[in-house]
Amino acid sequence: MRFCVILLLVIIPICGYTQLNIPDKGAIISMSISDINTGNDIVSLNSQTRLIPASLTKIITTATALELLGPEYTFKTQIIGKGEIVDGQLKGDIVVIAGGDPTLGSRYFDQTEPELLFKEIIEWLRIEGIHSIRGRILVKSADIGYSSPRLWEDIGNYYGVYPQAFNWRDNTVTVTLASEDVGSVCNIVSVKPEIFPYQYDCKVESASHSKDSAYVYGLPEIKKWWIEGSIPSNRSSFKIKAAMPDTKLVFVNELTQYLTENNIVIQQVNFGEDEIAKSRIVFDCKSPKLSEIIKVVNHKSHNLFADVLLLSLAKEYKDQYSWDIGVQIIRDFWKDKIDFESNFRLRDGSGLTPKNLVTTDGMVHLLMWMKNNSSYYDVFKSSLAIGGQTGTLKSVFKNPELRNKVFGKSGSMEGVLGYCGYFINKSGHYEAFCVIANNYLIKTKEVRKQMDETLTNYFLEY
Repeated sequence: MRFCVILLLVIIPICGYTQLNIPDKGAIISMSISDINTGNDIVSLNSQTRLIPASLTKIITTATALELLGPEYTFKTQIIGKGEIVDGQLKGDIVVIAGGDPTLGSRYFDQTEPELLFKEIIEWLRIEGIHSIRGRILVKSADIGYSSPRLWEDIGNYYGVYPQAFNWRDNTVTVTLASEDVGSVCNIVSVKPEIFPYQYDCKVESASHSKDSAYVYGLPEIKKWWIEGSIPSNRSSFKIKAAMPDTKLVFVNELTQYLTENNIVIQQVNFGEDEIAKSRIVFDCKSPKLSEIIKVVNHKSHNLFADVLLLSLAKEYKDQYSWDIGVQIIRDFWKDKIDFESNFRLRDGSGLTPKNLVTTDGMVHLLMWMKNNSSYYDVFKSSLAIGGQTGTLKSVFKNPELRNKVFGKSGSMEGVLGYCGYFINKSGHYEAFCVIANNYLIKTKEVRKQMDETLTNYFLEY
């Protein structure tokens, strides 16, 4: 036995050479480390205690999506021209049939830039000789219900954007604020892209600090959203990000403006379905491959992409976008591979809800299964951040002796911090690890420092 653990409040001695010492008596800590070759537990501290995982949830979502959909899987959005073309005029509509693609217009991929999609539509119109549209631009998509465990305070902000069957520009807008002296109310300089008829009521105050403490509140059913909190004082341009209230509306307005600027006249005539029955596919717009999407999910901790993956599992297997069905599909996949029922409770795919629960033992066994059994393990591993170098592990495990030896992901929210992944030990064997702390009231940077030092010392020893 090479690892000794004694629990005293939240102090975890590790065979005398270091300790995880979090000075907060009310905190809960769990840690598991296992040898993947042998399956033997090396560390087991509160390993069966269910804790909030935050973004470690994305490890479960991406692993399952990769196994069930495959690394080559792509989302498809159809662009259709409906109606007759007479003397250079399309007497009908341009219709976008949404397919759940989370990457349309996303800033994370060069090939998904909005202008590239718009240029393809313009190119088709010119090939067909169309210089005007006597009709509308429409987006058709399935409705996706709210995830009931999602916190209200998250929904209006960029990190808590709601997944849709039609997603656009990461479902995010940029709001530029201007601040004056401390205590004064800030002004809105611009909102990009435009969200009219939605609007923001700015209640943000100027403060003496230097951080973004502004938060956005609203739902698509509410036309007037509001922004509260504070930003640094005396800034002429301070950008914050907010959730996009209506993705379809923003897309239609942007495409309409683009076509108009390129001399395509749109007359906004409302035709009935029987009047424009004839249709032709303009083109199919495909997303980047799933292997590329999950890399963004795990490197950038992208909540929207992760939640769309869970919903897409429901759509692929049960033909409906459903949070509950997506969760059930994940449970069904893992139930004969690991003890999923005892170790996991999922309510979303991203980890935004605090109702998700995992054990560190369960996370380690899932990671072990992926290493030992998955045909796509190499793809999965490449989606993970590298300790001290990339993604959410860039600021930890920076010791030069650990270079290219630690791969994984972090997860955090208020009072929650965790790390999990793989470590290559001195014998060249892989070990799976997971550590999670919950319910602490001290600063997260103190907890992070202790976790980093404890795991780094262990990795260097073995």
